[in-house]
Amino acid sequence: MKALTVQQPWAWAIVNGGKTIENRTANWSYRGPLAIHAGQRWSDRGSQSELVHQAWYGQHPIGYTIGGRLPEWQFEKGAIIGVVDLVDIHPDAGCCRPWGESRYTEAGGRQRRLITHLQLENPRPLRDPIPAAGQLGLWTPNGDIVRMIADQLGGDV
Repeated sequence: MKALTVQQPWAWAIVNGGKTIENRTANWSYRGPLAIHAGQRWSDRGSQSELVHQAWYGQHPIGYTIGGRLPEWQFEKGAIIGVVDLVDIHPDAGCCRPWGESRYTEAGGRQRRLITHLQLENPRPLRDPIPAAGQLGLWTPNGDIVRMIADQLGGDV
């Protein structure tokens, strides 16, 4: 099993909100179960995404928000929150809408061309998030974490 650290609220959207594409600049040969680790950082771009808003409000009453903004405090950070299956990685070719992107503006205003779309299927949220330190890129969680994930998912990892 591998893991990927993703900023919130994107991590929540992958595990709970129907986000089937993760946009990255790296290409990996790995396919299989992928633990989604919610990083410590909050993505302002993600919090402004209409797709994330639709997914969140579709599952939470309007009164659950503050002034129409996503309630950052409701999003787990610094923990593995679920597992998905990484089934394909391919270059952007104008495909994978609505979650697939071709480019975006990084913090600081730099334009970045995305190289790959990670195609994700079969999201399995964890009952209890597992605190863990994240890493850049694709990483391997330690055996204890993998066992805790398997225990929560009934061995389905």
